[in-house]
Order: sequence, then structure tokens, then C-alpha cells
Amino acid sequence: MKELIRETPEAGSWVYAYLRAAEIRVPTVEGYSVKGIQVTALFERLKSTTNCQDWSVEEIKLWIKEHEDTRDWADRIFLASQLKVPMYLVIWNDDLEISCLFSLCFENGKVKICSEQVFSTSKELATWLSKLKGIQVSKVFMVPGRLSSIDKRLREHEVPWPGNLDGFIYDRKTCMTKAIFEFSRTRVYPVKTHDLNKYFNEDTNRWKVLDILKNQLGVPLYIVIWSSREEIIKVSRVDKITDHALIYGSTEILDKDQIIPYFSRCIIGKQTSH
Repeated sequence: MKELIRETPEAGSWVYAYLRAAEIRVPTVEGYSVKGIQVTALFERLKSTTNCQDWSVEEIKLWIKEHEDTRDWADRIFLASQLKVPMYLVIWNDDLEISCLFSLCFENGKVKICSEQVFSTSKELATWLSKLKGIQVSKVFMVPGRLSSIDKRLREHEVPWPGNLDGFIYDRKTCMTKAIFEFSRTRVYPVKTHDLNKYFNEDTNRWKVLDILKNQLGVPLYIVIWSSREEIIKVSRVDKITDHALIYGSTEILDKDQIIPYFSRCIIGKQTSH
């Protein structure tokens, strides 16, 4: 049976679902490439149970409509437009080397998907991708077992899949991105005491590309520390990223019932009733 599957190496956070239940959407981006001091493209990816060439543009659009929040896809295209970069979708299959590249944009107010290229081998995809990348990002604390086959194949050619964006909030009223997010799960330390600066030097490229994205958009970056064992989060606004540390502008410890009011008031800018 022909099917598309969203496969991501990231650990799912309860915070996403909690925010979405309150109609606060924080869409993810499966990858964004950076070369020099500029973001060059945004990426989504879907695994197919059959050859990627089996999928027509109309079938892909129908699958997105039936299985995902189409508003998230629209927001990703808006984000790409704000960055003035293309938005791509890569479809691949575990058992085949072939992969298919599609572009997504708006035309007359509707999402348009175009077939761009077919890569016969992973090496061809890696060669094409390498032209968009200058900074290699591979999260140090990623569990190897979570890597998809496309990640593994690209790494064999020394071109890892571009680093992902854990979340962003796009305001359709102003047609501007409000903020970008890095979600970090803590397994060892309590949420209140966990600080990513402890590991900054082990993962500098991760922060370098986020700083480039943050500056290119002109928006704040928030780090959300969470745990599957606690119903609190720590939210830090990053004012500056130096060569050696994250400089925080503010840090808030939020109980679960404080999360929605904080996001609404401090990030989105909505007034909440008490």
C-alpha cells in the first residue's frame, strides 16, 4: 500500500500538544541550510512506502490535507518567503536509493507544489545539497537509533541532513514571524537547573546557524527546557550568542497553567483574561 510517513529524529515534547490544544501552533521545520551568513533553503521530508516517483503532486497535496495541519505547511512557506529562500520537500524510500525533490510556494493564494528533480542515488542528493550548505550541523546528543535512512545515507557522503528548527510562531495578521524556538529535553538535571551553556562548546555549530536564522529574521530566539517527568518548563530568551556562550535576556520557570498565558502575552502579544 502506498503511504507517506513523517519520520523525524527529534523526541516529541508534551509542550507542543499542550500549546496546540490552546490554538497556539508552533510548527517545526525539518531542515534549513546555511551557507556563509545566510539561510539558503527550508526543507521538509516524508518517507514513502513505495518509489517516490509513484506520487503525483495532487496526491501529495491530498495526503497533507488528510494527515497534517495544512496551516503549518502554509506557515512554513510564509517563513521561507520572509527569508527569501525556496521551500523544498524531499520524498524517499528506505529500500531504494532514489529520492524526489519538490518545491512549495504560493500562487494566487493557494499552495503550489512543483516537481523539481529526481536523484537516482543518495550521492546525487548529497552533491546537490552540499551546494546549499556551508555549516554542518549534527546535534551531539541525538540518539543514533533515531536517525532515518536518509540521514544515514547522506552522512555516508559527508553531507548530513540540514539541522532542524524546533519551532516558530508566524503571525498572519502582520505577515511576520514572531519568534523561533529551540526545545531541549533534560533527562539528567531538573528543569530548573538545566543550562545548555554547560554543553555550548560541544555543539557550537548548532548555535551558529540558529544565530544566523535569528538575525536574518530579526526575531527573538527562545529556549524551552522540558522533561517528560515534570510538568514545568524553563523558557529563556536569548539576546545574544557569542563564540562561547548563550547570553540570556530573561528566564522564566513556568508551571503548566502558566504556559499558555506566557506564550500569549509575552511571545504572541495577545491580552489574556484573568
